[in-house]
Amino acid sequence: MRVLANGKINLTLNVVGRRPDGYHDLELIFQPVSLADELEIRENGTNELRFSCSVPEFAGEDNLVCRGYRRMREQFPEKVRGLTVHLVKHIPSGAGMAGGSADCAALFLWMNEYFALGLGQQDLTEIGVALGADVPACMMKHATLGRGVGEILTDIGIRRDYPLLLLKPEVSFNTGAMFRALDAVGYERQRHTSAGMIEAMEAGDLTAMCRNLYNVFEEALPERALIQGLKERLMEAGALGSLMTGSGSVVYGIFADAEARDRASEALRGLKNVRVYACEAINRWE
Repeated sequence: MRVLANGKINLTLNVVGRRPDGYHDLELIFQPVSLADELEIRENGTNELRFSCSVPEFAGEDNLVCRGYRRMREQFPEKVRGLTVHLVKHIPSGAGMAGGSADCAALFLWMNEYFALGLGQQDLTEIGVALGADVPACMMKHATLGRGVGEILTDIGIRRDYPLLLLKPEVSFNTGAMFRALDAVGYERQRHTSAGMIEAMEAGDLTAMCRNLYNVFEEALPERALIQGLKERLMEAGALGSLMTGSGSVVYGIFADAEARDRASEALRGLKNVRVYACEAINRWE
């Protein structure tokens, strides 16, 4: 059985406060994309997980797929049987695209259906957020507004897909280090909200969406010139708007149509030490 684990980008990302537990309160918009990892799954006749990955350094017991399986097995020992799972990675790592969380989320959804666990969305959210703040959002197949650490989700009524071009430079940013840099810069001075973006999304207006793109982490970049340069290259190649996603380092551009995106993809494939991914923002409501 082959299961897709869709990555995500952030259309907005705003820090609104600091929590007593040391984490940050966020307001951000998650947008699923068609770029996806693949989970190849079969039963193995045991009561354990046998896990492998196309990227050997991700094949350890700490992988979120392994941790997610163990959590489900502990909670439902009579229902969850042994699996052999091979993970094929396509989502770039260290990118701000929640690749590991997407893999875990896809496994949770599949296990819930396959083993008839009967878990509702709130149940899955509670299990998922214990493993990663992005896991609940990665279970959704359409855009959502996230609050808290990202686990309090509200649907956004966007009914269209749209073309994206992603640029992944060789450098990656550590999420913890990015939050510490942001604390040092002082995020309290920014007052951006996601209201304008939500209005534009629900109207299906890509131009207005691009006017409302925002990522607070761009205020604390260790490689500011690199990220800004990639954003400029996307705009020069015809993007309507461009932004870094998450804590980086992927930069994406939103395009009016697939033809414009594909022309930009051809023009930018020669960039040194940058991988280029053409994909779609997807919003599925079935």
